[in-house]
Amino acid sequence: MRLGKIDRFIPQVRPHYRLQDRRLFFMISRRPSLELSPEEVLLYDGIDGRKTVAELERIHPRAGATIQRWHEAEIVELLPPMTPPNGPHLVVIEPHMDDAALSAGGRLLHRRDRCRITIVSVVGWSNFTTYLYLKRDFLDARAITDLRLRESMLAARLLGAEHRCLNWTDAPLRFLPAERWSMETVERFVRARNAFVSMPPAPGDVSLLAERLTNEMNLLAPDELWIPMGLGDHVDHRTTRSACIQMLVRGGDRFAGIPVVMYEDLPYAGGDHAAQISAAFAARGTRLVRGTEDVTDVFEEKLRLISVYASQFKLSVMEPRIRKCAERKDGPESGTLAEAYHRLEGEPRLPPESDLSPERADLAALRMEMRALVEKRERCRRLTVMALPSAYIGRWTADRECLLAAFPNAKLRVYTSDEIAWQAEEGGDSRLRFEVVRKGWRGWIGVVLRELFRFRTLTVILWWGSYRADGGLKVKLLGLFLLFRHVLFAEKLGDFCGLLEEQIRNF
Repeated sequence: MRLGKIDRFIPQVRPHYRLQDRRLFFMISRRPSLELSPEEVLLYDGIDGRKTVAELERIHPRAGATIQRWHEAEIVELLPPMTPPNGPHLVVIEPHMDDAALSAGGRLLHRRDRCRITIVSVVGWSNFTTYLYLKRDFLDARAITDLRLRESMLAARLLGAEHRCLNWTDAPLRFLPAERWSMETVERFVRARNAFVSMPPAPGDVSLLAERLTNEMNLLAPDELWIPMGLGDHVDHRTTRSACIQMLVRGGDRFAGIPVVMYEDLPYAGGDHAAQISAAFAARGTRLVRGTEDVTDVFEEKLRLISVYASQFKLSVMEPRIRKCAERKDGPESGTLAEAYHRLEGEPRLPPESDLSPERADLAALRMEMRALVEKRERCRRLTVMALPSAYIGRWTADRECLLAAFPNAKLRVYTSDEIAWQAEEGGDSRLRFEVVRKGWRGWIGVVLRELFRFRTLTVILWWGSYRADGGLKVKLLGLFLLFRHVLFAEKLGDFCGLLEEQIRNF
């Protein structure tokens, strides 16, 4: 968007700034970004998101030049004059409050002024900012949630859209509630982020979110619907994708005449995950027809748009990743920038989550090993889980209940290294015993010796290297010492439990 003469634009201060004693501070920074003159303070306070630059000029002489300077410094956004049309109604569902702009911002800019746009964010309640990676003490979930909402409302206004939020809880806060976070938790998040966010969706969460989305769509009555493809391994993206498909299945004729498009989640796109997901849907009879839209003409404006989410990333870090995903290197359109999407055709059917996972091949091998196990699970008398260093226990409470329900006649023994014991807590069931293994590999040798003669014990070994030929070598050697038993290997307890639930449902 070329600004040119800005008189008719409406300035809006970005929500990250606080004015204190004539100095502007970015979020919790103690170093001022800018010091204002007394006249500039009056202008700054007068920017309310309703007055145009021309109206502010009449009150504050030379306001236009100052606002232009603040715009260049990314302190103020300039909202273009527009009157959104009443229809047709495009509804975009995003997992987090930035995903629509990151993944489909260019295509949305093309539709500004051409249709009514509503962006529906699933996740609202969050404590995530880039300060987590900097190990800064900014964990106020209420303040962060409010900040992210204001970012999204500003981005929506730049798109001529409305923003709505279902206020779902972010994955790190589902893993550990906000009141239990501390700087020690931040250290753990930085070291093992995947433990907080990389897990398969819980079927109950998918079903509940599908119901919430159904109610929301009944209110919004979309004429076209965009949903995430669920690329990558973030549980919120995967849950939103699957809930959207489940919503379409439940809706039946309600969505029959509505174009439904999956956008590729950025910056997670790349590799062959999108093709794998398309193949999984095709195997169930749902076609995903891939297309691209040239967004070269609005790409710089898209970068400005996503820079509004400054609590989540620095544009200097995100831009190369977004640009790389958008680059076309081959064919007649080489050198242009595009966004990819997949149009749903045919009756929507949701494939098993294991087929949609980026680790599908490894999970398929694990699933083959588990088939015989499911048939005789009620005869199982003892189950041992060994969570070695670098394993992800993940969603412990739900997975613990899954194991107890799947093996109703078994005693459960869970051994976990002291490095990851914080990911789980001992449950209140008499059938489960939880033990922290200390002293590194010497401690694990002791566990193996104790388990050595408990023949026919189903044993699940969790370790980061389980799906890697080189990294899993030590684990497989350990398995050789556990004789006369069924030994299974997985990276995450959630992988094992997710497959277990799939197998039981299909049994």
